[in-house]
Amino acid sequence: MKKRTVFSLLLAFVLLFSVSLPVMAEDTIKIAGIGVLSGDYAEYGLAVKEGVDLCVKQTNEKGGVLGKKVEILWEDTQGTAPNAINAYNKLLDEGVVGIVGAVLSGESKALAEMSADDGMPQITPSSTAYDVTTDRPNVFRTCFLDPFQGNAIAKYMSDQGIKKAAVLYDNATEYSKGLYDAFKARCDELGVEIVAAESAAYGDKDYKTQLTTIANAAPEAVFLPYYGADAAMILAQANEIGLDVKFYGADGIADIVDKVTDKALLTNVVYTDHFSTDADSELAKNFVSSFEAEYGKLPTISFSATGYDAALVLLSAIEAAGSTDKEAIVAAIKATNIDAVSGKITFDDHNDPIKSAFLLTFDDQGVKHYLTQVDP
Repeated sequence: MKKRTVFSLLLAFVLLFSVSLPVMAEDTIKIAGIGVLSGDYAEYGLAVKEGVDLCVKQTNEKGGVLGKKVEILWEDTQGTAPNAINAYNKLLDEGVVGIVGAVLSGESKALAEMSADDGMPQITPSSTAYDVTTDRPNVFRTCFLDPFQGNAIAKYMSDQGIKKAAVLYDNATEYSKGLYDAFKARCDELGVEIVAAESAAYGDKDYKTQLTTIANAAPEAVFLPYYGADAAMILAQANEIGLDVKFYGADGIADIVDKVTDKALLTNVVYTDHFSTDADSELAKNFVSSFEAEYGKLPTISFSATGYDAALVLLSAIEAAGSTDKEAIVAAIKATNIDAVSGKITFDDHNDPIKSAFLLTFDDQGVKHYLTQVDP
């Protein structure tokens, strides 16, 4: 009798323990964060991570999603497509129900090919290449597209009375070439003449040959679809050869401030961005103050805002779906109609957000200043 009682108690304990494990696992909702967190372009991924982490923290402070805490699991791609695929496979095994990422367009497309096969909800905060979401109903973004940026810059130039423009771009890089193609097409429509179109690879150290050709063509402005480090060198070298014109960039140039020694050169720079700390909506103001309180600094790269919004869209969709079913979450994302940090977000038939762009410039101390807003 005593042996049978002991055995019964042991059996009951084993059964209770085995049942309790999955219940405990379901106490959290896991989402993935995938992107470049180290290497040459880490600042973009780290900016995204700061925004996403802040959104997750605030969501948990308000009670989480579906009554459960949200856990964000991060994987570093180092900016490569193979690493993005490896990160996806690893996090899939961890039980994630949605992805925020990736950051760069190349790694995002590789990730999107994998997630599309599984129908896994994916939202990139920063991949602006058009075809990231093409034919992938589960893949979305919270940033605007390269064509929209190229169009906006060309339109702004035209509105400023510029009739002759030059371009220095990397024709072997999708981001740069995509921006150039959209910019040129819009300039052709608006009657802005492209008097020179020179190419130089990302990471080059000497741009003076191309800049001299551009200077000889006498443009009124130069379009630079580069990231901040390259753009900083181009500005310095343009100054050395006496090319004194306005330079226009896209969102990739947002991090240029810390890379320019002579901050006065930045007063000649205008660029499109996804967010401005001068935005006057209550959500934007709250985001800026919360970000500063959390990290001891203002957001310097707009991908912190679009990262926050990507997490917000995903978590809101899970709540709206009422479950962690992938198809239900994707459907809820598609039906998104929310006020977010970077503006009101709905999605078009290509899963791109219908939202505005901000045009910014700098003062001689490198402080960003809002110029105007360009609507879609």
